[in-house]
Amino acid sequence: MAVDELYANIGLRGTASRFCRQSVVASRVCAGSFTAMAEGGEGEDEIQFLRTDDEVVLQCVANIQKEHRKFCLAAEGLGNRVCYLESTSEAKYVPPDLCICNFVLEQSLSVRALQEMLANTGPNSEGSADHEKWGGQGGGHRTLLYGHAILLRHSFSDMYLTCLKTSRSLTDKLSFDVGLQEDTIGEACWWTIHPASKQRSEGEKVRIGDDLILVSVSTERYLHLSFSNGNISVDASFMQTLWNVQPTCSSGNVAVGKFMAPATIAATTRTTTFNIIFK
Repeated sequence: MAVDELYANIGLRGTASRFCRQSVVASRVCAGSFTAMAEGGEGEDEIQFLRTDDEVVLQCVANIQKEHRKFCLAAEGLGNRVCYLESTSEAKYVPPDLCICNFVLEQSLSVRALQEMLANTGPNSEGSADHEKWGGQGGGHRTLLYGHAILLRHSFSDMYLTCLKTSRSLTDKLSFDVGLQEDTIGEACWWTIHPASKQRSEGEKVRIGDDLILVSVSTERYLHLSFSNGNISVDASFMQTLWNVQPTCSSGNVAVGKFMAPATIAATTRTTTFNIIFK
């Protein structure tokens, strides 16, 4: 299937699709794929992994009333801070508003490092100094690892994906709402990332296209698509939902490492183009 046709499935056609596709390809090639390309092709493999500072959408699929439907996690952040699901199933006819679906993978820490950071952040502290200190330990554009905790910042509102203390569910009294908060104080805005497939294990790099399970650090509940009484929503629940994280914009914009030959760049570009798509 052609790339334009794949993008057309979510309403990105013509000039828009080419612009989105080219920007992702160019930035990812510049970001880290230069590194070690002359040493056995390791850099070419590197572009297939998610990294911090990538801008992504979180997608899920559900069978609702015998119908296969696709959704993206979305939020407004202006007035209403509760997250919801933006349908992409009819994108060919009604393009979704992807502006409100973009999240930035702002930070990734091991659970132990996160616990140390939280322990060293006082209750009256704004937390910004510690956030920068711990975030810089692993350098920029870190590759995501299964089992680590991540911080997701909503691009449109510049707020953070959070497990709230409220619950609007009429059927699941143990669930919590999922929304946005302005700061990163506490553990409510941290989520651990786990593989849905047995072919992946904790500590492995997270590949683009993998099905993931996101768990709230504060409540130990899963990021979950909920369907009840004809209403579709997202919450933090003890029931699982598989999410697919797809980058819409790559992290780095400064090339590092060794120079790649034009043929190598072309091969890398093709690999990135066909991987960074909405399935």
